This record gives sequence, C-alpha cells and structure tokens, in this order.
Amino acid sequence: MPDAIGPVLLVVGSDSKRLQWLTHHVSSHWPSAQVTTAPAAEPAALARLLQERTPDGVVVQINFGNEAQASAGLDQVGQMLRAQPSLHCIILAENGSELAAVRAMKCGAKDYLPMASLSRDSLLQAVAEACAKQRAAADEAEALIAPANDAPSIRVPGYSIVKEIATSNFSSVYLARSERLRRNVILKVMSRGTSARELDDAERFQREYEIISSIAHRAIAEIYDFGALPQHQYLVMEYIPCGDLRDRLRNPMSIDDSLYYLRSIAEALRVIHVFGILHRDLKPANVMLREDNSPVLIDFGLARRSLDDASTTGAGQVLGSPYYISPEQSQGRRVDARTDLYSLGVMFYEMLTGQRPYSGRSAMDIMTQHATSPVPRLPPNVAHQQALLDRLMAKRPEERYGSADELLADLAPTAAVA
Repeated sequence: MPDAIGPVLLVVGSDSKRLQWLTHHVSSHWPSAQVTTAPAAEPAALARLLQERTPDGVVVQINFGNEAQASAGLDQVGQMLRAQPSLHCIILAENGSELAAVRAMKCGAKDYLPMASLSRDSLLQAVAEACAKQRAAADEAEALIAPANDAPSIRVPGYSIVKEIATSNFSSVYLARSERLRRNVILKVMSRGTSARELDDAERFQREYEIISSIAHRAIAEIYDFGALPQHQYLVMEYIPCGDLRDRLRNPMSIDDSLYYLRSIAEALRVIHVFGILHRDLKPANVMLREDNSPVLIDFGLARRSLDDASTTGAGQVLGSPYYISPEQSQGRRVDARTDLYSLGVMFYEMLTGQRPYSGRSAMDIMTQHATSPVPRLPPNVAHQQALLDRLMAKRPEERYGSADELLADLAPTAAVA
C-alpha cells in the first residue's frame, strides 16, 4: 500500500526515456508524488529548484562508460550535497562497476542503483527509503528549532546546528557549522548530571577527548574543541562528508576491495594500539571514508588505555555492538588488542559476503553465538580467505593474531604507517 503523501523527487539526467520510465513508476505508485526533472548541464537551474523546495530525494543519472560525463555528474552531486548536506541522493548508474559504486559513495550518495539490474520494486524501495529519511531529518530539525517544554534546545556558542545525526543514552551527535573555522564540523554533546550513571558518562566523554587529542594521524578524526556549559559538555571534531563503511556495504564488495579495507583498518588499529588504546567498539558505522577511500576511526566513547586497570569491563556490564563484539568482551572479561582484531574479522566476513556472521532475536542471542558458535564458513567464491577469517575470528584470543602488525605481515605488502 503506497503512502498517502507521495514523495517530492528531483530527477537529474539527459536520457529522456529513462526519466520517463522512472517518473511513470513513481507517479503510478504514489499518485500524489511530485517529480521534477532537470537536465544535468544546468547547475543554476538545479540550485534554484533546490532553494524553492527541498526534495525528499534527488535521483541523478550518470553514465560511467564516459569518464567526462561520470566526473561531471559526480561533481554535480558533490555541489548539491555541499549546498544541502541533508539531501538523500540516489545515483542511477549506466555502465557502472564496483569502482563506480565506490566513487558514488565517496561523493556522498546514499544509494547506487545499476540500471542494468534495476527493477520497478528496487526503484520504489530506494525512493521510499529516501522519503522516510528526509522527512525524519526534517522532523528532527523542526524539533531543534521549536523544542518541547521538557526538551531544552542545544546551544553551543560559536556553532550553528545543521541537523542531528545520531543520538543515544550517552550523547547526541550533530552536524554543525563552526563560526571560527567557517566549515562544517561534528558536534558531540552530552548532558551533565549528578547521578552515578551520568558521572560515569561524563568520565567516558572526557576520556574520548583525551584519547582522540593524543593522536595526530589522518586515520583518526581530528579534534578541534572541547568544553563545558552549565548543562552540557561538548566535543567538536572533523566532519568527513564521504560517508562510512556501513554505507559502502550497501553495495557488493569485491575480494580486492575487502582486502584493501581489511589492510587499511588494520593499519589504523596499529596506530591506536601503538598509543596503548583499545577501540572496543569497532564496526562499519565507526569507520568513515576520506575522499581517497582511506578509513578514519571515529567514536572512541568506549575506548580504553590498554594498560588501564579498568580495561576489563565490570562483571555483568557489557558494552559494544552485539553484532561485532568479541567473545571475551561479551562475557565481561579482560580485553586487549585481539578484541579489536576480532571485530575487524567480523567486518571482513561482512565485506566478503554482504551479511553479518551471526543474527538472532536478541542481543544476548547474538553475543552467545559469538562466544560459542563455530566461525562461519565462507561461500565458495571467497573460500580461499577462510584461513585468514578463522584466525581473526577465533573464539580464544590466544588463537587469533596477536597484533595488527602480525595481521599485516600476513597480508600483501603495504606501505608502512607513519
């Protein structure tokens, strides 16, 4: 059953037949849909259309078989997203490839749909997701402008909030504009309180700042500011607009790409491990990608100094994502660098197969599988990576790689990390 309120869609491209096909299916599914088409060669017209009304989604047709057209199309996507970072951009790819998908994600697109395999259902699903996310973002922005009486607005001097990116019991993360730096930044805000949990959260927040600021390396997000207000603490760090590994995993990944990310993330882990830091919450959403496709580790809220007496989680207290958590971490036992390598192994399986190794009805069910179920078998087309996966995801830490250096030595030669 289609939504009562149809999407507002801006479609950019030069293939009139393709655009007619798209418009027909969207309009027939959502009779109230508003679909506006625009030629790819008119940036001024596009800017005017975006100013008149923010669409629920922008669909851009790009022919990757022609490098000049592909570069121009991706540049146009980048310009639109710089002007309006909240836009949900869908790329319709002609003559695309896995490399084209990577380029699309790097420029900020949220969906990459190959025309060769595009169906009516997959098109409508992508448009529906764009519509839902855009309207959710609009609702969040409205809530920030006119908050409820019991939800005071967040105001940090020197920063203008653009939109909320994520929220949890621990903190809220915003895309903001820095008046001093004159560019977009990530603003992480935590409420201050006096309860035991709030004091523990404040300690964790302070620790995240200390950890990130102690490392100057492009594999770690740069920190710009840290401060406290009467009701909040805040942390300001580098904004990386090209998306994260979770977005990249929305599209199939080749073995070479999977090994590239495995090696690159291992190099990033080597950096923080050299500084005596354990991440403890490694997952695709916490790996951002720069314009050159190199990974950047973020979210050190659960990180610990490896020599800290508190590097073992308290009895009965389990922190981290259940999908990527190591057996010892799920059981509240002492952790070391091998815990981060286990989480990297889970991500490697997901990169190779497109799915997570374990799933269940509850977090406890998933964590139990991490602790007791066999390492999953890879499908035949990537089975030659099984030995590598077995050692990364071994249930017993002593059977895993002992360090990121040891893993890197097993992989193809790569440049040393400074």
